[in-house]
Order: sequence, then C-alpha cells, then structure tokens
Amino acid sequence: MILGSDQAKVSNRALGETFETTVYPVERFGNTYNLHDTAGLGEHSGGTVDSAKAVGNLYRLVINLSHSGGVNLLVFVIKRGRLTDTIHKNYILFYRAFCDTKVPVVIIVTGCEDVEPTMDAWWTENKQWFTQAGMTFDDHACVCAFAGIKGRNRDYIQESLIAVKQRVLQRCAPNGWKIVSFQPGSFKSQNLPDHL
Repeated sequence: MILGSDQAKVSNRALGETFETTVYPVERFGNTYNLHDTAGLGEHSGGTVDSAKAVGNLYRLVINLSHSGGVNLLVFVIKRGRLTDTIHKNYILFYRAFCDTKVPVVIIVTGCEDVEPTMDAWWTENKQWFTQAGMTFDDHACVCAFAGIKGRNRDYIQESLIAVKQRVLQRCAPNGWKIVSFQPGSFKSQNLPDHL
C-alpha cells in the first residue's frame, strides 16, 4: 500500500512467503523512509519460515539499524481476528525485547472492509483486550488491503492507504533509537516473560 505498487511479496497461502528482511525505500515530502518487510513469525514447526532463524535475523536487523540511523517506528500488522498468543509474543519480542519500549509503535489491522459502521469500529470494540494484555500502541489504523472481486473494495483501499501513510508520517520518530549496549542474555532476563 505504501509503496504504491506490488513490490513486496505477499500471499494468502497457509505458509509464509517472506524469509528474510527486505528493504523498500520510499520518498515522501522530501524524506526517504526505509521500510523493512520482516519475516513473519509464528508458523508451526513444519512451516517454511524457521522461527529461530527469523528471530535471529530480526535481532541482527535491529543491531544493523543501530549502527546506522536507528529504528524510527515499528508498524505491527495483524489480520483482523482473535488476539492470539503468537500476536502477543511477537509484540513482546519486537517492542519490549528488541526495542526496549523506546520506539513508537502503531498497529495496522487488515481485513476490516466489512466492519460496520466504519472500519475503525473494530479497534473501538477490541482495544481493551490489547490493553489488558499489556499491548499499548501510539496509534492504529483498521484497513482494507485487498481489492477483492472486481475491485469492489477500491474506495476502502484508498481510504486505508491514506490512513496508513498518515500513521507512518505522524508517528515516525525524527531520531532513530539505537541499542546502546548489549549483554548476552539481557533480553531473556530483563525484557521477555519466561514463557518466550
């Protein structure tokens, strides 16, 4: 949606398509934003994206970004539905463990085109469950990311595109957060619950 073309590999298949992080530079208002599409987490053990390898790649990404401009924003994308243990664990991993709660984070909820009276009503009805799970966000957008049969969702996609771009532009920190120091095991002992 943000790129304005079908550059990022996506799929409705049961197994993941993104195996490692891919960077997509985007020019907006005279600034360059580097969007990092990361491997999905939470596939079953027979999936195509090895969870341990994906976590290692994500941590290396944060380290590499810390040596350059830092991390300016986390965009947490989920499909509309139940708040699962996997969604919760991924939030803890990215926001608390990797970024020490120091980076702005927005949630984008896809698949909201049939929510009434507006797509945003889903967040209004469900935000409390995220809050109770300790998942806080600086902003949110409930969106439609699929044109559907014969483009029937075209207006929803344009509305969604505007909402997502606004969240990225408004919430992106001007100065990137960087890991200052790392002690082996510090994430496990300080930032992650024992069950992760």
